[in-house]
Amino acid sequence: MIKYQDRIVTAKVKAKHEVSDYLMALFDNPETYIKEFDSYTHKEQADILRHISLFESRIHKLLDVRFAEIVSSSNFTKVV
Repeated sequence: MIKYQDRIVTAKVKAKHEVSDYLMALFDNPETYIKEFDSYTHKEQADILRHISLFESRIHKLLDVRFAEIVSSSNFTKVV
């Protein structure tokens, strides 16, 4: 039995939401995943985050991950 957020889901649903979670974590904590992120200028960091956001949006559309509600970048409710 495969679960995501305490709901029984298919392997496909589990996989797409795990990819989505990773992308959101990358955007929320880039210094954890991008080497030397803190050494870049504020403008360079902003440009990197902008591109991550664009890729994140495209991948969410591709995976068909929908959000019921987004209050902030770290406070969201996904449609499972």
